[in-house]
Amino acid sequence: MKRFCVVLTIMVLVALIIVPVSANAEQPPVLSTTELVENSYKWDGQTVSFKGEVLQDLMVRTDGTWMNLSDGNNTAMGVFVPKGVAMPVISRTEDYRTVGDVVLITGVFHRVCIQHQGETDIHAVSVTVLTPGSTKANPIHLGRVVWFVVLAGLLGVVMWLYYRKPTDGTRH
Repeated sequence: MKRFCVVLTIMVLVALIIVPVSANAEQPPVLSTTELVENSYKWDGQTVSFKGEVLQDLMVRTDGTWMNLSDGNNTAMGVFVPKGVAMPVISRTEDYRTVGDVVLITGVFHRVCIQHQGETDIHAVSVTVLTPGSTKANPIHLGRVVWFVVLAGLLGVVMWLYYRKPTDGTRH
């Protein structure tokens, strides 16, 4: 009986070690926007991973949430997170004052999504926040302020010269 328990314990431990390794081996490839767009026929209907910064505000709908992600290629990929998928808290989205959260999306890529009026998108099955967003430094540039004041002054002088009443030298 002891031998059976030892063998069973060893088999369970081996199974626990092997299962996570095989699950990680099947992780879909992390693709860029360029790769998805240029090879859209290849990836259409396939499970892919996409990593990017959350742009602007999330669009919450009754059937799920839309977000746009940028992977730094000056383009965005639309991602639809259906209602049943666990959505982590997105603390920041990108705008002129902030850097958005960087997330990893795993989902099904659609070259032409029938459900969303032909849009190219990814329907997420998992969303993970990799890096929280932060505030951007927006310093005031003294050189720009000086140029603004100089140009505003010149504009004031030009307007004064244009709109002043001409005098012909005679008084009435």
